[in-house]
Amino acid sequence: MHFRLRVSIVTLLFFVTAFSAYAGALEDALALYGQKRYPEARSAFEKITENDPSNAAACHYLGLTLRLRSDDRAIEDALPWLAKAAELAPKNSAYLASFGITSMQSAGKTRSVSAATRGRDAVIRAIEIEPGNLDAREALLQFYASAPWPIGSRVKAKEQAEAIAQRDPTRGLFAHVLIKTTEKKYDEAIVLCEKSLENNPDFYPALAELGRLTVVSGVQLERGLTALRRCLQLEPPFGQAAHSLIHYRIGTLHLKLNDKSSARAAFTYALQLDPQLKRAADALAKLDS
Repeated sequence: MHFRLRVSIVTLLFFVTAFSAYAGALEDALALYGQKRYPEARSAFEKITENDPSNAAACHYLGLTLRLRSDDRAIEDALPWLAKAAELAPKNSAYLASFGITSMQSAGKTRSVSAATRGRDAVIRAIEIEPGNLDAREALLQFYASAPWPIGSRVKAKEQAEAIAQRDPTRGLFAHVLIKTTEKKYDEAIVLCEKSLENNPDFYPALAELGRLTVVSGVQLERGLTALRRCLQLEPPFGQAAHSLIHYRIGTLHLKLNDKSSARAAFTYALQLDPQLKRAADALAKLDS
């Protein structure tokens, strides 16, 4: 065999073997993620990105596993990886949505206008690529409904709510819940939450929001507790309230019901899940003062 041809074949075999190894490693890491073995999945994705920094899927899922950590740095640590995945795969609607939603959540904590607009633009691109990406549409709705003028727009928020309703009636009802909430029409928002739950009793966003609305409005407190307790039996979807926050809301409802012992237990458990959850720490300190 000609020397150059032999070298070419050996080189090709090397790349095929390396590609197979990377593909197998990614497959194994995704399996760990699917089994909710997040710390192990995170380590696996970290190894893949070390060996192959241009692997968009590994960057994306590494960002998602970092998001799932129960600490105050989770969003900020996840953001660069989600941004890199979106940059490596600019036509992937899911990657763009994950980055955009996380960037907007980061902006909510840091009050960064640039992070908010970067997130909004990424979410808009995600919807342009995949109009049926309802996670992206809900995030854009919340942005338009809550952002101040001239960035925010109630008209645009309602346009997204209608687009969601056309594709999924249950999520469409919940989309209008978000609008009613931003308008502080809590009674109407609670009614819409209940209608949404009639279609899907385990719809986590509606359960979590119903619990939050009872905290804010001070009405139907027992119903709020029931909804929040159901959340603890379900896996929080991407971008929704973590269980640590759910426990904090449960504690707040117990306080409103004058049950300080149950409130203390809920705040304590919230802090066990997320030691950086300041509102739970403050509530516990106030109880003990």
